[in-house]
Amino acid sequence: MSNTPMKDQRSSSGYLIPVLGAVALIIGCALYIVYKLAQQDAAEKWADYDECGWS
Repeated sequence: MSNTPMKDQRSSSGYLIPVLGAVALIIGCALYIVYKLAQQDAAEKWADYDECGWS
């Protein structure tokens, strides 16, 4: 009977690392998408200057 609480504690902490990894992956993907969209907007903003040689 003394093994049951230890077993429950191990199984609940065993799920913590994969869940945190999944959350970190989702946040990383969201930041990458925001970065790429911002980079694309900046490229469109300066596209007119590329044609006139000010780049």
